[in-house]
Amino acid sequence: MKFFRDIAFISFIAIFEYSFAQEASSQTINSALSTATITQINQEISTKSINGTNSPIKKEFEFNPSKVNISGIVLSPTAYRGKGVNSIGTALDFNAAYYIGRLYGKNSLSWTTEKKNYLDRIGVWLLEADGKMLIQTEGEYRPAMAAGVKGIFKFRDAPQPTLNSPSVSVKVDDKNTNTYAAAYLSITKRIHPKFFVNVGYTDGDMPKVIYQMSEFLSESALKLEGYTNPRQKIANTAFYGGFIWMLREKNPIELEIIAPEGGPLSPKLINLQIGTLLKLNFQVSYLTYKGGWEYLGLFNFRYSYFPR
Repeated sequence: MKFFRDIAFISFIAIFEYSFAQEASSQTINSALSTATITQINQEISTKSINGTNSPIKKEFEFNPSKVNISGIVLSPTAYRGKGVNSIGTALDFNAAYYIGRLYGKNSLSWTTEKKNYLDRIGVWLLEADGKMLIQTEGEYRPAMAAGVKGIFKFRDAPQPTLNSPSVSVKVDDKNTNTYAAAYLSITKRIHPKFFVNVGYTDGDMPKVIYQMSEFLSESALKLEGYTNPRQKIANTAFYGGFIWMLREKNPIELEIIAPEGGPLSPKLINLQIGTLLKLNFQVSYLTYKGGWEYLGLFNFRYSYFPR
């Protein structure tokens, strides 16, 4: 019995000492937290009040919508909705681009007789419906992100120029009408109140649109260049990027580049929207491919159905 009483007594003393130690530790922690809280409050007060005046407090990130549509550049979409509505939701745009003709171009293709071409009619209309959903709003360091799909109806109001080689002249007989569809992911960030940067990736028929811009990218020309079944070798994916510079509130300067992942002659299209400076929709494009380059003229109209 004495042995068990000694064990109980020792256990009681151990429990008592443990409880006392826990209470003392808790008081120490609470005291430290109280001191730290008071110190933090004093620091905040001291930073807000210097010599009796309040110092400026850092504001939260604010995204002020633009006065013009920034949901897309020319052919490539941005992550923004309408004029820059920074909230999760959907958007629907309608866009029309009309490539009038070639201003000037050069080529070094082995089978051509004319190495310089200028003032040639293209006459390509691209009518598109673009639906997207903003899946990530823009923050101070976080870009906006949107996923979407677009459908494009293409028709031509003028025949393509004839291909002239030393042995034969080939009339380009590509379809006058066609439809395209593509899905995309766009990431956009405002790095300055008047400057936006946009990058994205598309999967679908977007690269095929670029092959409509020149007779040297037509199926007939690619066959002369040595490609068999060239349409089947056109890439289905492309990267795009660009910027929007709000030089004036309603007259931005915009640039985009669309680069398919491979394909015959590896074409790339650069669209520069400068006509808004003159309050016009006339734009200039630069089309480059292996063996040539061209300057193109076009008109572009974009309308946001919602949000407005």
